[in-house]
Parts: sequence; structure tokens; C-alpha cells
Amino acid sequence: MKKLYLYLSATCMFCFFTPSVFATVYDVNSLDVSNTGSGTSGTLRYCISQANQSAGPHVINFSVAGTISITNNSALPSLNQSITIDASTAPGYAGTPVVILDGSNSNSGNGINIAAANCAIYGLQISGFAYNGISVSGNNQDYFRIGAAGKGNVIISNGYRGIQIDAADNGMIAYNHIGVEASGDVCAGNGYDGIDFSNTANNDSIYFNHISCNEYNGIQVGGCDGIVIKGNVIGPLSNSCAGNLYRGIDLEDGADNCIVGGSSPAEFNKIAGNLYWGIEVKNNSINNLLSGNSYLCNDYGAIEINAGGNNNMQTPVIASASGSVISGTSSANAVIEIFKSQNTLNNQCTSTPGNQGADFIGTTTADATGNWSISGSFGGYVIATSRDANGNTSEFSTEVNTGVIDSLMNKCEGTIQSLIAGFTPSSLEICQKNCLDFTDQSTNAVSWQWYFEGGTPAESTAQNPASICYNNPGVYEVLQVAYGAGGDSAISTITITVNATPPIPTVTLQNDTLFSTSAFSYQWFFNGDSIPGANDSYYAVTENGFYYVTVQDSNGCVSGSLATQVIIEGISTPITAPSIYAETLNGNSTVNITFASSPEEPYALRIFDLSGRMLYIERFRCGGGIITKHITLSSCPRGIYFVELASSNRLSVSKIILQ
Repeated sequence: MKKLYLYLSATCMFCFFTPSVFATVYDVNSLDVSNTGSGTSGTLRYCISQANQSAGPHVINFSVAGTISITNNSALPSLNQSITIDASTAPGYAGTPVVILDGSNSNSGNGINIAAANCAIYGLQISGFAYNGISVSGNNQDYFRIGAAGKGNVIISNGYRGIQIDAADNGMIAYNHIGVEASGDVCAGNGYDGIDFSNTANNDSIYFNHISCNEYNGIQVGGCDGIVIKGNVIGPLSNSCAGNLYRGIDLEDGADNCIVGGSSPAEFNKIAGNLYWGIEVKNNSINNLLSGNSYLCNDYGAIEINAGGNNNMQTPVIASASGSVISGTSSANAVIEIFKSQNTLNNQCTSTPGNQGADFIGTTTADATGNWSISGSFGGYVIATSRDANGNTSEFSTEVNTGVIDSLMNKCEGTIQSLIAGFTPSSLEICQKNCLDFTDQSTNAVSWQWYFEGGTPAESTAQNPASICYNNPGVYEVLQVAYGAGGDSAISTITITVNATPPIPTVTLQNDTLFSTSAFSYQWFFNGDSIPGANDSYYAVTENGFYYVTVQDSNGCVSGSLATQVIIEGISTPITAPSIYAETLNGNSTVNITFASSPEEPYALRIFDLSGRMLYIERFRCGGGIITKHITLSSCPRGIYFVELASSNRLSVSKIILQ
């Protein structure tokens, strides 16, 4: 029988997915390059060939790890349908590729050709091919995905480009190593650009990649619109100033409306150690926003604007700078970004221009006459860029000394302080409608951003988020972005499994015995208290009262039945349930529970969700009369809940609905 796989399509930068349609799953169970297999299992060539025979989506997983060696006569077929190749499924995968697509024995061709829309490549090392590691070419190859959180690719040592995007729109390249090995410390550059966009490849995005050591530009954009480049390291990761051998980023030939960087530290790129300009904008490429990035040790300088690039936006002038005020002039109404210059650390990269913005400080806006100033606490050498309302960003100004000795957070020589993201959850597997706590274990982080797919709340900026609740079963990603003091960011992800609660059991009474519907294990309760040893699917009643059962499945998830009042003649005198009235107030955040009490009688008040999970318990004695309890349930999701009031020999249950 054909396997079914729930195909997931990315809708945002952080990999939160929405179900689309069911996909056919293929399994690569052999590292051979032949077209060999049976059914939905075989070699990678076989699985691609089979998937190409019918409309997608298709998913290709791996049950083997190792090297697939491509020779001159064994190039893989193009992906002609919507196909996801996910090598992160291979045994032994732990964030670093264990499946290597090796083209070193082939003297022509690309590693993988994407020739259809909605294709994705995850968790592969693609190396040694004579041309491109991955090629996405054509107007109908939109919505591609290359890499994702926790399953990026390593694309190294290919003869031409690491990744080529030709005319394909709305794609995402994320979390890959391009030109450097997975450790980030060993150069293995591609022979030309790390990533190349051409021929109106529009609205594509590049997030959280490490792009270095490539023999031309790190990223080349020619004649494309709306390319977004955020959160990447374009140059060295640590302990080295080895960048790309030409520009870090090149925007040319009508590359318009691109965004490099952004407004938050997670969006800033680190552009360092490149052997030409950090960024060059030229040949009438306009409306390109360059914001917040860190520039260090680029041989020719940080930003170069020429040949009509960014409408030749005027470079600002810093007229004066002190430890408390920086002021200057620019074009009217320009937005001014202030940075600490690379020369704040005066022994760093002394052979390169000093006016490179290493640490972003802040933003101000010029008035209608072009005058601007910013107040705060400043030190070292400062420089600035300006931009207009369309995002056209200028080159950096001349640096000015504030007269205050200072240091830099971002450096390019010696040992760069290591920013490592990491965390642990209170559990990797929970039951539906339960909650998790997350403990930060990052190194050198000063702030955090969390994203909880399927969780409530869905985001947090706390260091150690607590009580993240999951109401629906599934497998969900948790993503942590850890920020360093200098604006650098690091990413850590895990997946958690939320198991469904078992069906609510139904209890029936036959003669004097209660029977539950089938489950893995059972626990019977009498008047709200567990009955010792009552762990079978049935229970023989010995007293009249209120009974219910909780059941547990093999995952440890629990569900509970409603209480059943049992009155059997000859066992004992029938009991009368106390009167109870429950209502919700204050937008459902407060539950009022009213009942008539007896003097000094002990009571237990409990609230359960539909799965039988107890959310609240209180034990008390009353002085008699009408009693009202006020209980806050603001953290509970919408749904049906049961309020149970039990005394020494009575029990009553009332239903409430949180909307």
C-alpha cells in the first residue's frame, strides 16, 4: 500500500508550516547510482525517476547514510515535479549532513537541478561538481526551499556556483554552509559565486547562512527585484578573516528594492574579510536598503556605490562627535544610521579602510534642512550612512573620534567571542493540552526570541519561557534565536512530539459493576478520590456514590469519564448531590462557583479539562450557608471544562465553557 506523508509548505522565515496535501513518500535505501529499486524504495536516482512520473508533492527520505558518487554518465535526473529531498532523515543525522552527493568523479553538470515549483532540498552535502551545486532555473520553478532550521545543506568545492537561481521567484535559502565545511572553520569555496540570482529571479530570501571562501562574490544579484538578505555571516565565522575572494554582496544591473539587514539584531548580516567591497551597488540598481549590518576588514571597504547605484545617495557628514552627542548634515529628511567604526579597535585589519561600520549604534532622522543629531553614550570612532524614503542607502561617512576610549563587540581577527544558542525543554514528548517549560543554555547571549510552532503563546522574549501549552497533537518545531551584545545571532531548534489524549471513556453499569470502554490502563475514583487497587476495566460497586474512571494510553496520556451516580438498592442509602452553580465572568478569565455548604464539612473543589487533566484543586471547610468561590483560569485555552465539588459523602459536577 502506498505510504502517505503530510506535505508541509513554508509560509514564513522561521519554518512554521501549514498542512497542504498528502504526499507520496519514497525511501532511499541504497547509495548506488543506478536506477534500481522496487515500489517506493531504491536508489536516489530511482526515487527521483519514480516521483517524476506523477504530479507531486513527493518526499524522498533516507534510510541509509554515506556517499553517493556521481560519475560522467550518472548525473541525477532533474526534479520535474514538486519533490522534497530530505537527507536529515538519514540515520545518524544530528544537524550535520551524513549523506554526501559527491561529483568529484564527474567533469560536467550540476549536483541537483530543480525544474519544477515547490521543490526543497534538506540536509545534504553537495560537493565536487564541475558546475553548480544546486541549480534552480526557469520561470516555473518558484517557491523552492534550500535548507531549513535544523537541516541545512553544506554546498562546497563545486566548480562554478554553490547555488544558481535563474528566474525563479519566492524561494528561500536558509541555514546552509556555502563555501565552508559544516564546522564553519574550514574553507572549501565554490569556484565562482556562493549564491547567484539572475534573469528577474524576484522576491527570493536568504536567511541565516554562512557564506565564505567562495572564489568570486558571496552573493551576486543581477537584474532581480526584492531579494531579501538577513541574518547571514558573509565571511569568517570565527578565528579567521578568510572571506569571499571578491565582494561579500554584489547588487548590479538593475537589482532593485533589495533589503540587506533590517531593524533588529536577528536581521543584521555580518559582512567581513572579503577581498573587495563588503557590498557594492552599481549599474543603476536602486531602492536597495542596507541597514544595521556589521562590516569588518573588507579589503576595499564596507559599501561602494557607483554607476548610478542607489540613485547616488548622498553620503552624510559627521560635523562633531563626543561621548554624548553626535551631529552632522545630510540630504533633507534622510534617515541616518550611526555605527562604531572598525578603527575603534585600532590594531585590527590595519591594511583595510577604517570607515567600516562594525557595531550598529542607532538611528536618527535629518530635518528639512539636512541637519541631524543623536544623543546617548558613545565611544571610539563613529561613522554613518544615510538613506532616503525609498531605502536608497549611501556609502559610509568619514570616521570621527568621539574622544572616549571604547571597544568593539564585533571583531575580525583573533578569537571572536563565541555565541552559541541552545536550550532544553522539560520534556521532548508530552500529551495534548499539557504545557512545557524551556531552559536556556546559550552561551554569551544577552537577549532571546523564541518561536513555538503549535504552542500557546506562539512567541516569547523571555530567557526561560514557561507554561507553553500545546492543545493539538502533532510534531512541532521550537526555534530559539539568541542575540549577542554586538548584534550577532545564533539559532537552535528542536522538535517536540505532542501525543493525542485517548478518547473520553464511557462508563456503563451492569447490575452492581461499572465497565469502562477499552484502554491501556485504568484508575477508578469514588466521590473524587482514587480507589486503591481499582485498576481494571471494571469495578464492582460497594457503596452508593459518584464514580468515574481515568484511562491511560501507551504514551502515558490520560482521559477521564464524567462522574456517574450509582444507586443500587441494598448497598446503602442513596445520597443527594450538593447544589452547585458555575458561571464565567470577565471575558471567561474568572469562574464563579456557588453552592450551599454544611458547617465545618470538608470540601474538595477540582476543575478538569475534557481529557481528564486536573487543572485546579482546593480543599477547604466552610461555616455553612451559601458560598461563592472565585477562580482565575486566564491561561487555559477555549473549550469545555468540568467543575467537581466533593464533600465527605457527596459529589456534584457542573460544566463550564471558556470562549
